[in-house]
Amino acid sequence: MEYENRMEQHYAVSKSGVLVHINEAHESKEDCFCPHCGCRMLKRCGNIRAWHFAHDYRYENDVNKECSYESYLHAFAKLRLKQWFEESESIILHYQQSMACKYAKDCIWIGSGDECSRLDEKTVDLKKYLTVCRLEEIVHVDDDRFRADLLWSNPNNSKNDILIEIKVTHECTQKKKESHKRIIEFEVHSEEDVENIVANDIQESDTVRFYSFNPKDIVDEVIPARYSLSKFIYYSTGKAFARSACDCKTFRNRRRCALLEVTIKNSNYSMGMFPEIQVSPEAFSFGRFYNWGLALARSKGCDVRNCYLCSHHHYDYDEEKLSCDLNPDEPCEASQAISCGKYKVEEDFYHKNLNDFTKFSQNNIVDVWHKM
Repeated sequence: MEYENRMEQHYAVSKSGVLVHINEAHESKEDCFCPHCGCRMLKRCGNIRAWHFAHDYRYENDVNKECSYESYLHAFAKLRLKQWFEESESIILHYQQSMACKYAKDCIWIGSGDECSRLDEKTVDLKKYLTVCRLEEIVHVDDDRFRADLLWSNPNNSKNDILIEIKVTHECTQKKKESHKRIIEFEVHSEEDVENIVANDIQESDTVRFYSFNPKDIVDEVIPARYSLSKFIYYSTGKAFARSACDCKTFRNRRRCALLEVTIKNSNYSMGMFPEIQVSPEAFSFGRFYNWGLALARSKGCDVRNCYLCSHHHYDYDEEKLSCDLNPDEPCEASQAISCGKYKVEEDFYHKNLNDFTKFSQNNIVDVWHKM
């Protein structure tokens, strides 16, 4: 038997209502009919052309005259997909699920164009949720209604219903697309296209389209933090620290004894979830950030006593060593000012750091938390 011409009809409906292929029907004496127009079909089973069905125009009527290959293909596809649904133990659907960080909605650190989410590939067996397939079903939407090629449904839970639309020449109507009903549209141009559908899982492609099939974003706590942050903390004891100690998911975990916390974004991103991001790191000084924090804490009314704000302090940048002019040979810790009777704020240094921080905060995202 030669290669089957795609414009010939190789399927028909038996008198008992079963969809049959010409290879199965040729040995049977049972009459077969066109899936679209219902005309009695002849079984062409010769030795030259590929076996196929042909309309028996001895029974021709007005409907038969208008029966085209496209009309046949549309009707055949509906019957074949119904047969597939009813005979299959499972029908696998693949789709993408958006997983979003639970803090993303109110996150202050997200930059323009950034999205703290990812698409995960999901798989579901539709036959676990859908049990009935109906042809040409009327679907009601508010005060409107339309006809679906097929409706895969569950009488006990209509929220899971899926409308199946077959595109041969005309795509799904705009009214259906805007109905908010879940729709899968299969585009077919031959019987082989239909057979490819039933032989494979369902997933979006150039010829398979999902409408209103967008599952809600799932808030996912396991999504890694996108941004690492630096935090300055001023404690009620008078001690202060500046370090890269948190990220965009944990920065609001306040220290119990803190009076002030200042958080800024690091120049480098967390690369765990977003390895494609490459940012040129800017020079960042924790010492500068530390001084900004001290100045801000003082401006907020904290009784800051810290050697870095003292007029007697000296810092050796080469040795990275803090010393006091009053005792230059003795090692100095910033917190010694808490109990030092000669502590005196260097006002120019304080105001310079406060102004520098103000300028920085005008062009950068900064979170300032002050315990009232």
